[in-house]
Amino acid sequence: MLFNSFQFLLLFLPPVFALSLALKGNRLLAWITLASVAFYSFAGHVWFIGPMLVTICLDFAIGIWMARSSRVMRKVLLVTSLTANFGLLFYFKYSSWLLSGLQLLFKSDAVMAFQTILPAGISFYTFQSVSYIIDIYRAGENAKPERNFWKFAGFIAFFPHLVAGPLTRHNQLTPQLERIAERGIRPRWREGVFLFAIGLSKKLIIGDTLGRLVNPLLESGSPTLIASWCALVGFTLQIYFDFSGYSDMAIGLGRLFDVELPMNFNSPYQAANPSDFWRRWHVTLSQWLRDYLYIPLGGNRLSAFRTSLNLMITMVLGGLWHGAGVTFLIWGAWHGSLLLVYRLLGRRWDGLPKGVQKGLTFFLVMMGWLPFRASGLQQMGQWFQGLVGVNGLGVFLYPVELGLALFFGLLMTLKLPEPSSHWKLSDWETVPQIALGLFTALGVMFLAQTSAFLYFQF
Repeated sequence: MLFNSFQFLLLFLPPVFALSLALKGNRLLAWITLASVAFYSFAGHVWFIGPMLVTICLDFAIGIWMARSSRVMRKVLLVTSLTANFGLLFYFKYSSWLLSGLQLLFKSDAVMAFQTILPAGISFYTFQSVSYIIDIYRAGENAKPERNFWKFAGFIAFFPHLVAGPLTRHNQLTPQLERIAERGIRPRWREGVFLFAIGLSKKLIIGDTLGRLVNPLLESGSPTLIASWCALVGFTLQIYFDFSGYSDMAIGLGRLFDVELPMNFNSPYQAANPSDFWRRWHVTLSQWLRDYLYIPLGGNRLSAFRTSLNLMITMVLGGLWHGAGVTFLIWGAWHGSLLLVYRLLGRRWDGLPKGVQKGLTFFLVMMGWLPFRASGLQQMGQWFQGLVGVNGLGVFLYPVELGLALFFGLLMTLKLPEPSSHWKLSDWETVPQIALGLFTALGVMFLAQTSAFLYFQF
């Protein structure tokens, strides 16, 4: 079930929201949790709820146990939680990749019997639960674990952010769940519907349109120069409008339930350097990697070599978090290299004209999307050959729709202020409000041919 589907908008959201308004206390938290589990089961396969329920029940119990245990026992419990959570993530996310390698090595299809399907959003809810356990461990004797099961389950399973973020921390979300349980939900209608409409328009009108136009450009196997660059620019815009559109819809839905989810995008393609880009793109993941991986590795407190190594490890693992494959490893290493180059050339880089800084950053980030989007090393190589003209120039006989989508997409990403979660309908004049209404209506017309969110596969 997608946010941008008739099933969600007409069959799921209205009854779930209506009953939520009538409830308080644990009944409200239980209803939100159970509705979220139902939503998740319809996001793919019913069995998807199994690993998620294991994570919820295990870490709820470990958190309470850890708070009243000795230092040694806390370490044992921490290792238990990390092993269980990352073990599930590893199996579901990376086993197919490893099994494919074993299949080639032993030239046998028997190993593929252990292949499985990736549950939607497992990377997101795993990181959320792990951050909770690590925070409890770090707090030591001052730890305050969550003792209300429904509140903890709601923190993990709250359906607006369940399958593709934004990633939330326990101290961000559970106080809000406690507040709505005490006083009931007071919907922020205006802000919620406004932001949901913005996200829906981003996703359906620009993101999905670019996806339909970009994919055929790469299907030839040997894309020409023009096709390769159109595909690269198109995917650069597609993934931004798709993911930021989802984040806007998630935050908008949260506001309808009187919950404020954290900002996830802040004009990333207007970044002036690679470090600035990662403060703007997928903000909640960047903060998670910083707080729970980069800093524990030593951050920038050690030698220059160790700082560089910590950066590279963080970005490579961040790449593998996005998917199992050499191409995601390359993407992570590419961004790690960009951050290292900026650390070395920071003063010279910052001395360039601001427009040059932004243009160079945008170009380098865009080149990184090549391995991210490629289905494998072969397509990555063919696409790169197309970018440098090996496959010929090509005749530009592409739809006018592609040119318009690229033009307006670039205009919006490079000029519009963000974060859109800070926009207010009251600040918009009549014409922009009417335009948003028309775009939303147009987006609803596209619901029948909508596609899944790109980050569902992560």
